[in-house]
This record gives sequence, structure tokens and C-alpha cells, in this order.
Amino acid sequence: MGTNKRYDLYGPKLAADKEATERRPRPVSLPEEVVRATGRRRDEPTAVPVRAMVPVRVAYNDIVETEAEVLAWTPGGAVLVRYIPSGEKYPAYVWLWANAVRRVAKEGSI
Repeated sequence: MGTNKRYDLYGPKLAADKEATERRPRPVSLPEEVVRATGRRRDEPTAVPVRAMVPVRVAYNDIVETEAEVLAWTPGGAVLVRYIPSGEKYPAYVWLWANAVRRVAKEGSI
């Protein structure tokens, strides 16, 4: 029997893509139960620009400071943040503690 080289689904490129995907940092959000315990969610009318310290997991947990937007918050100190991870084209959404974000001054304001 011959081999079917044209349809090699598990070639080196696919293996490299799989490895790259596994090594890509993934944001770590607060657990849903913790966010729920902080109180009722309050959405912002417009996204608020911030600098956020987002925990990410590769093979270990790390912290990345990035530009982000706050979309919602709770009275107990949790904030919903949207940011685009480095090397990605789609945004990630994570719940963080409020002290992990700091408001960015709008351009033209002091």
C-alpha cells in the first residue's frame, strides 16, 4: 500500500502550531464565585481607559501590565477589564481586583 503524504494532518507545521498555542499566555480571571460575592455588577456607559496588571498563565503564572478598558465593576472591588493580549487580534475579558488597575489620564487633560 502507498502512503498518503498529501493529507499529512500531523506534520511538523501542525505540531509547531500546537506547541505555540500551548505556550501562548492565557489571562487568569477571578473565579466567578468571588466576583459574585463582591456585589451587583454595574456597567460603565463608556469604556474607561486604564493600565491593568493582568495575571497570565503559560507554564506558570506571571503578571503583565497592559493597556485595557474597564467595562463594569462591583461595589466589592472587582472590575471587568477588556484588553488585547500581545500577538492576538481578539480581546480577552478578565475580572480583576480594583487595586490591579489604574485610570489613565485622557489626552489633553492634566
